[in-house]
Amino acid sequence: MSQFIRMSLTTAIDTCDLPGLIAHLCGHEAVRGLGTKGGTICDPRPGMHEANPSFSVWRNGAGTWMWKKRGRNSGQGTAFTFLTSLGQSGAQARQALLEFTGTASTWDEGSGGAKHTVTFTPRDTLAEARQKAAEVRPMTQRQFGELRDRLEPLKAEDAAAQELARRGLWLADGLQAFKYEGDLVFLVRGPDGRAYNIKRRRTDAVKSKYQVMVPGLSTPAWCNPRYGQAKRVLLVEGELNAAAAWRVIRQSGLDLDVQGLAGTDTWPFLEGLDREVLIYADADRSGDGMRARMQDLAFASGAPRVQQLPALPAGQDFCDVLGEQGVAALERVLHAQHERPVEEETLTLWPAQFEVQQAARMSVLLGQPEDHRAWPLVRPR
Repeated sequence: MSQFIRMSLTTAIDTCDLPGLIAHLCGHEAVRGLGTKGGTICDPRPGMHEANPSFSVWRNGAGTWMWKKRGRNSGQGTAFTFLTSLGQSGAQARQALLEFTGTASTWDEGSGGAKHTVTFTPRDTLAEARQKAAEVRPMTQRQFGELRDRLEPLKAEDAAAQELARRGLWLADGLQAFKYEGDLVFLVRGPDGRAYNIKRRRTDAVKSKYQVMVPGLSTPAWCNPRYGQAKRVLLVEGELNAAAAWRVIRQSGLDLDVQGLAGTDTWPFLEGLDREVLIYADADRSGDGMRARMQDLAFASGAPRVQQLPALPAGQDFCDVLGEQGVAALERVLHAQHERPVEEETLTLWPAQFEVQQAARMSVLLGQPEDHRAWPLVRPR
């Protein structure tokens, strides 16, 4: 039954005019500032008063309206998740969407039977990543020049410099940090070395601490200087975490490049993902989603080997380890390995991992028995 309910719900989500739904539920003033392609407004939901807009609305590549509240784990998704964020149950949100969009249910509640059949289409992470990569553009010389003239050099006594020092990143190689209106800002460079944006860490923000200073250039990942020369690449959640890893890589002489993703729902540059790939994300639901997505993307991009670094205790990240315990402690994190699972068949498998295991079983029939159960995952050649 649930698969047929999902079919009509998917149709309603794909056809829902999210700005119109927000105006219908929260009033027309709530969507003031949104254009035909969306935009960023103050959170329209009851009780979510804020001075600075942080609620983004846009169409994805498939034409479906999406939303995201900026800030760590502050909510995101489709029209359906917007309704549930208002306190509606799943059943209430589904019914509201069907009525708002005029979508007929694919489940006949009277007969208890399905009106239509449904097929499952697997997610193509490589296609999604290529689509997002096409949206990422470097800063123009004019944009860079205008912002550069407004940035101030950091001094050791500045609050922004002290924040970097707490993270073990004061005067760190590769992190080009400055001060803007008292806040920490840093350059986000791509794999080609060009500046793709400038990120600001606001000290006066309630939830959304990090903001790009040039809107419209998407959310590029932070890449280390001279990217592309190592045999392996690390994908990590957070730009400053990537800078922390890069300090360890440089100081310890590790053969690694690093990309720091702006968030668990963002994408890396595709350059260099055909090497051995290491992945790190926090131990939470969004981090798990990033791990699965990046692993499938790495294999789809030609990576021969993928290693998942074990998550740190809740509330800790690379910057915490580097700032509190030093380079050697973070180096141990980069070398950490998952314990080999005792009962492999009881694990929930990601698509790429399942493919590897199936190939391992087939190799016995081919006269080439191999064991691919242990982490890190290895794709048979």
